[in-house]
Formats: sequence, C-alpha cells, structure tokens
Amino acid sequence: MVSVALGGLLGAVSVQQLQSLPPVEWSWLLLVTVPWCAASRRLRLPLAVLCGVLWTLLQAHARLHPALDPAQEGRDLVVEGVVAAIPQRKARLTRFQFDVKRALRNGTPIEIPSRIRLNWYAERPPLGVGQRWRLAVRLKRPRSFHNPGGFDYTRWLFLQGIQATGYVRAGQGAQRLDDAPLSHPLDALREAVAGRIGRASPADPNRGIITALAIGERHGIAPSQWRLLLDTGTNHLLAISGLHIGLIAGLVYLLVGRAWRLSHRLCRRWPAPHAAAVAAGAAGLAYALLAGVSLPTQRALIMLTVVMGAVLLDRSVRPGHTLAVAMLGILIWDPLAVLSASFWMSFTAVAVILYGFVGRSRARSPWWQWGRVQWLLALGLVPLTLAVFQRAALVAPLANLLAVPWVGWLIVPLVLTGTACLYLWPALGEMLLRLASGAMDLMWRVLETLAELPIAAWHHQPAFWTLIPAWVGVAWLLAPRGWPARWLGVALLLPLGLITPPRPAPGEFRLTLLDVGQGLSAVVQTHTHTLVYDTGARFGDSLDMGEAVLIPFLRSSDIGRIDTLVITHADNDHSGGAQALLEALAVDQVLSGAPARPPFQSAQPCVAGQNWEWDGVDFQVLHPPAVWAGTENDRSCVLRIANAGGALLLSADIEIPAEAWLVQTRAGALASDIILVPHHGSRTSSSGAFLDAVGPSIALVSAGYRNRFGFPKPEVLARYERRGVQVLDTVEQGAIRITVHPDTGMTVQPGYRGQTRRYWTP
Repeated sequence: MVSVALGGLLGAVSVQQLQSLPPVEWSWLLLVTVPWCAASRRLRLPLAVLCGVLWTLLQAHARLHPALDPAQEGRDLVVEGVVAAIPQRKARLTRFQFDVKRALRNGTPIEIPSRIRLNWYAERPPLGVGQRWRLAVRLKRPRSFHNPGGFDYTRWLFLQGIQATGYVRAGQGAQRLDDAPLSHPLDALREAVAGRIGRASPADPNRGIITALAIGERHGIAPSQWRLLLDTGTNHLLAISGLHIGLIAGLVYLLVGRAWRLSHRLCRRWPAPHAAAVAAGAAGLAYALLAGVSLPTQRALIMLTVVMGAVLLDRSVRPGHTLAVAMLGILIWDPLAVLSASFWMSFTAVAVILYGFVGRSRARSPWWQWGRVQWLLALGLVPLTLAVFQRAALVAPLANLLAVPWVGWLIVPLVLTGTACLYLWPALGEMLLRLASGAMDLMWRVLETLAELPIAAWHHQPAFWTLIPAWVGVAWLLAPRGWPARWLGVALLLPLGLITPPRPAPGEFRLTLLDVGQGLSAVVQTHTHTLVYDTGARFGDSLDMGEAVLIPFLRSSDIGRIDTLVITHADNDHSGGAQALLEALAVDQVLSGAPARPPFQSAQPCVAGQNWEWDGVDFQVLHPPAVWAGTENDRSCVLRIANAGGALLLSADIEIPAEAWLVQTRAGALASDIILVPHHGSRTSSSGAFLDAVGPSIALVSAGYRNRFGFPKPEVLARYERRGVQVLDTVEQGAIRITVHPDTGMTVQPGYRGQTRRYWTP
C-alpha cells in the first residue's frame, strides 16, 4: 500500500510540472494500467506512478474544460445560474461563486465555464446560497500576478474549479429567478448557521473566529487576527482538519463507549467499541460536512474511517499504513490536491510525528508526549514552511503547547454546543458563545505576548537545493535513540538558513519591475543596498499590493531592510501599498513627491538635484524642481540610476509638460539604456522629443491585464517601435528583471511569467 501511495503521489506531482497537457486520450491507458498495477508486485511502484500520471491527466483536463473563449473576454454576456457558495460581503462589493446553467451573447447561447467567480459592486441585493439569478456580466480568464515569492491566484482558482472571473454589470437589469434551495443544500445549511451566529453576536470582534471554528468559513476573520495567528504558528487551529475532527471523534468515542457499557442489554447485542466507533465516525463526518469538506477534512475523514473500520473489524492498523491509505484516498478523490499547501502540511506533519515516536517509550506522561509532538512539528516542518510561506514561527512550539488544548478542549466544544443551542435554547447558546469569545480573548493576550518576542518569526526564502539536505538533517536529528553522530543533522540543516539569494556584485545594480497590475512597484538592488520605487495600489481590505506582492518579493530575496523608499506621487496605484511595507520592514529613508500626504508626513521631499552613490552605482533625482505648479502626475519623482555599463530612467507618471521641462533643463542627464515608460503608456506621455533625448534600447511597461484605460496605447508603442526600442510589459512577462554589469552591460532575464508557466496558466 505504501508503494502504491508513493507512486501515485509521484505521478500526480510530475503532471503539475508541465506547461501544457498531453492529449486526454492518453488516460484510456488507465483501463490497462490499474489492473496490471493491482496484479504485479515487482513493477507495482512504476505502474503506480503511471496510474498517478494518467489519472491526474484526466482530472486536469476535466477541470480545465470548458474554458472561456478569449473572444468573450470583456464582452457583455447574460448568464443564468445559482449562487453556489456562501457570498463574501465587503464594504464595496459582494464576491460570490456562481454555477452557470445557461449563457447568452446577443441572445445566442454560448459555452462558458460552468463555475465562475463574480464581484457585485455598489448597490447590490443580499445574496444567498441557492438563489437563482439572470445577470449581465463581463468575464475574463483567470489572471494572477507573477512575481517571485508571490501568491499564485490562478492556481488557487484552478483548485476551486473556477475558470473565469468577472463582475456584474450595474444597471443592466439583474433578475431574481425562482430559487433552487436543494441545489447546494450543504452550503445553504452552513450559511444559515453563519447567519445565526452573526445575529447572536453582531458586535463581537471574535465572531469571525467563532464562525470559522463552527463551519470552516474564515472570511470574517480580521487581517490583524490572521497576522497574529501566522506569526505564532497557530493559524492551523482555524482550519477544521484532523486536529478538530480527531478531538470531536475521540470525545464522542469516549462518551458513547462509556454510556454503552452502562447497559448490559446493549453490550450483549453489540460490543461497546463497535457502537462507539460508529458514533465517532458519524460525528466526524457531520463536522466535516459542516466545514464544507475541505482538503484537510477529507484527509482526516479518510484516516478516521480507516481507524474506526479497524475497530469494527477487530483488527489493528499500523500508523504508516493508515497514512498511506489516507494519501491514496485523497489522490483518488482529487489528485490535483497536490497543488495545495495544506496537502503537504497535513501529511508531512503526521509523518513527522509518527517518525519521531519510533523507538520511543510510550510510558512517558501525556504532557511529555504532547510537548514532544510540538518539538517534532517545530523542527520537522521548518523546511516546508520556509519553502512554501517564506516564514517559520519560532514561538510555535510554545504557542501550540498552550493554544491547541485551550482551543480543542475548551473553545471548540463551547462553540459547537453554543451553535447547536442557538436552535434549541437561544439564550443558552448566546451565553456559551460569549464564554467562547472570552476564552479567545485570553488566548489572544498570550499570543500577542509571544508575537512581540524578538525571535517570534523567521522570514527567509531558502534556496531550493538546500531543502534536500535539510530533510535528511531533520530525519537524522529525529531518528530513534542510539542513532550515531546526531550533530550531523544540525550540519545538514545549516545551508537552509545560511544560503541566501545572491546580491549584485560591487558596481552592479539589478532592477526588478514587479507585476502589480495597473500600478507601479520596482526594486533596485546594489551590492549592499536596496531601493523601492513605488509600492502598487491598495483596494480596501480586499487587495494590498504591498502585502500581496512587494513584501513577499522582498522576503523571497532575503531583504529585511529598505535603505530608501521612493513614493513618486500620491496616486493610489503608486502609493497604496506603502503603509503595509512601512509596518512590515525597516525603512531608513523615505523620499516622496507628496510629502504632505499621509503616511508620508515625515518623508523628505523628492527634489531635482538630490544624488548619492551606493556600491559604485550613482543615483540622481532629475525631477521635480523645488517649485512646481504642474499636475499631481507631473510632480512624480524621476530617478536615474547608472554605472559604467548602462543607465536606467525611472519616470513614474510624468506627462508631456514634465517631459518638456526635463528636455529643456536636464537634456544632458537623460540618456539611458532602459526607460520605465511614463504613465503606463498613456497618450499624454512619451513625447518624441523626450524619447530622442533618452535614447533607450529597452522600454518597460507596468500595466494591468485588460485595464480600463487601455494602457499602453498602440500609438505610444508605435513611437518606441519606430526608434527600434524593445518593449517589455508586465502583462506578458510578469516580473521583469534586468541586471546592469559595469563591464559587460545589460542582462535581461526571461520574464517570471514564462519561468513559472504551468498548464493551468491562460
């Protein structure tokens, strides 16, 4: 069984490395391969790998089709369907999943993906699961920002089975149709429970936590609460997974078993362990269904089924065998689950615990064993958490030692009992939920104290090759007692933390133009210094480019301090992410084209004539002058960076008046090999005189996919093309990286979008 599970895992993972899928017809080989794998012992592992490849191929094709035709992007469509999941209600919008039953364009039926994700802005009705609507929408294919260290939104949508996103067209006659309450009964029930909790505790700051523990719906958790949970390594407590299901099943097993033994008649008819096993399995299934049957709950359910099945059959099960069965069950149910971080975290955590108790005495006290579990997880998961999340919570062992029993044995029972009582005895239910909230407040105080410790969290992006020796080192350190030379495990772990991404050599500088959609953020590195030029936009609580793109990139590059942050002007698409950056990382100096605007009141004004030198690289501010009466865009800070091998001109959002001033007063200083196309390629910028004065060979455009302004404009691109300038844009390239060497000139690396492209990327 172990070899079959490992083979299936290798097959599923191998498919995820492909940039395009082989024809789906290859999956017909499953009809031959599966029986052969079951019958053969000698070739079981390679045949299991082949089965994994073919089964994953079939599922991937099914998930991708039907895809949205590019010709339908941005067009007015009419869709009829059902709200398929609990909507996310925010101040400016309601976001919801919509199962499409019919789609029309100009009255003609068309084929589009069966599940889409929509935003409904401005005035919108209260949406609920099971409601049927006829909506006018505009759609686009899934699109993600492509940056080192960033979140792959396209992959997440693919895992959810969503192949198009879009928005409801305001004022286009949205029509409520007859509801379909039985189309999604489970989510309808979960929504009803969430509504009861919301009405019972409308002003409770812990309401989002209570809802998450009750039904697995986590959208109501405040960002500050999430950050605290991440910094202390306790965020897993809010994912209804093996921990919670195991606690509930274990508690039911214990209570039912004891109660059953009180009746001799019942025991004669059916053994108490069998009755307890059935009840525990039913309780685990009910809790998993209430949580939406997420990937962690699927794994926990399969493991619970194996264990309780063994009790019913009066057989013992080996822990490793149970883990293999659970993995195989997940791979059969959904082989694409290997794209989820929770898949790897779940199975790695269980495997580390099992391995760490091999050869250990079980006679120790429960508290010693619980403490050892936390030590095992703290050490065993470090390589994985650093690789996936770029962070490791060093206080996690202590935080979990206290928080897990507090949540599992006190808060979760209070939440579940209180939620049930809301239907039976509302006053008692509200009281129990208040008690649960009070218990959470006590836990927050402890976690806040731990999070304030200087060593609370370690942010680091390890080099990929260091993960293999790190895993060997972990296995060496956690090996059974008597294993020789344990210190070698520490030596094998050292590269994980000591090897950092290479910095530019002295005299070099490296530009990374980040993919932040319709906005701007660039990072310039020299040998020992870092400059950030703008931070991208912020869209309320839903998306902050500083938090979503810039900070993950900086941490993936092992940059923990910013020497200079330049905020070119006050427009949101350039400055919106600054607050998140200032809160997350140390910033020595801020230069701003809008120093009077918050949060830049303490910033130095960006003024022409400022200059400095870092590691043999010259930096010079060319614009604006000390007195400038132009528009906000024309107040943008223009920065020229140069060494002996070439020069870069960062021009933000300047327009023709500022360009003319630069040509008249700074013509001799404008010449640059690389230019950041002004104002994202608008018609009001990139004048011919300005381009002639700069004389670039490479032009970089930072713009959003299908942005509403139509940037960059075709006539602007034509000006660059007539001058033989190579144009690279973040829409097609993702993050763009160029290194300027003092001796050999420029090196342009392939765009990050092409480097990381996979078959689910449109």
